[in-house]
Amino acid sequence: MDETDRKIIELLQQDGRMDDVEIARKTGVSHDTAKRRRKKLEDAGCIKIQANINPHKFGYTSVFFLGITLAPGIDVRKIAEKLALRKELFFVALSLGPTHAIVAACFARDQIILNKLVEELRTWKEIEKIETNIIYEVVKSGYHSIQV
Repeated sequence: MDETDRKIIELLQQDGRMDDVEIARKTGVSHDTAKRRRKKLEDAGCIKIQANINPHKFGYTSVFFLGITLAPGIDVRKIAEKLALRKELFFVALSLGPTHAIVAACFARDQIILNKLVEELRTWKEIEKIETNIIYEVVKSGYHSIQV
């Protein structure tokens, strides 16, 4: 990765919809070079362009983070992959720390939906404990400030 790649990433962090012509103009390379470099960064998994939704505009009133502690000896990755199949959860990650093995997040239209999800997960024999955190305000979101 050279300075041109870094500049392309920086520009796309500022505006993910920026087209290759504008990227070329701002980096001082040809349109073909900008397009090829952007595609190479995408294909290598360095960047991913996607739309982030505003959950409130879709009727979701709350965002919840679940701290999930598993019973001793349980395969954490296997349970995380099982959780990742749940459409209610938009984020599932393995976690190191004093209490959690998995952190998951979901949007909910009301508290009842969250309660149903948590009660169902509590029936899983692999799960020892679930801690629920309600996110009432997001101050910063995304990976926009990563410096390359």
